[in-house]
Amino acid sequence: MYVVAPRRATGHDPGVIVRLVLWRLDERTPPVEELRDRLDELEPLPAPSTFLVNEGAEQVGVLVLAEEDDPPLPQLEALRDLVGREPDLYEEYEALS
Repeated sequence: MYVVAPRRATGHDPGVIVRLVLWRLDERTPPVEELRDRLDELEPLPAPSTFLVNEGAEQVGVLVLAEEDDPPLPQLEALRDLVGREPDLYEEYEALS
């Protein structure tokens, strides 16, 4: 499960947030080619969110744009299950207008 750090009070409603979730693949995880094929089997992410694949760096991930109060997408849990472990990077940013 993903833990989101509480935000500082800034006096405004940030609205849209960006979540960046990445896994570095290694000998304990499925190869990037297999994961790329299996991503096609998952339910598509709502636009403009997208799955990320970097074959050269052997990384997969997700870029999610969502409202701050939106729950994590089920595709994140599905990708975690495919990789077989928690992500190496989970960061959250305020999208400034």
